[in-house]
Amino acid sequence: MTLEDTMTRYWRAYSAHDLDAVLAHLAEGVLIQFPTNAEPIRGRSSIGRVWSMLFSTVIPDVRQDVLTTVVHDRSVACEFVETGTLTVPGELAESLNLPAGGRPYSMPMASFFHFDDDGLIDRIRSYWDTGSFADQIGIEIGVIRSLQARAHAPA
Repeated sequence: MTLEDTMTRYWRAYSAHDLDAVLAHLAEGVLIQFPTNAEPIRGRSSIGRVWSMLFSTVIPDVRQDVLTTVVHDRSVACEFVETGTLTVPGELAESLNLPAGGRPYSMPMASFFHFDDDGLIDRIRSYWDTGSFADQIGIEIGVIRSLQARAHAPA
């Protein structure tokens, strides 16, 4: 199986919200960096907990439409458009003084993946326009970063 095939399966699983299949592509010690997190997320179990909440509650309709995939050695670059409806759970929204309801968005993104010797993803670095994202969902970027920090805090 090629890395391009692996990425096709990864994106298909992610858009289908098949958490087990997504996590099966990640190395145990995967390191993931998002622009809304000050520190990288470390470990498959850490990201699994967050993505479980994302798929079930926070962005239950999240999906990616991949536009471009470029493979070089053990690295893959993907350009895609993510769409979804962000939903901040009721009591959290109330505590942040946010109006209830879903917030739809559509956002061009790029992610860079590195694979280990076993063919598992051991690093992901993603980029998106955090200002545009904040504008689309009507939440200040500082609040988004705070929500991300809460979601990624150790259990």
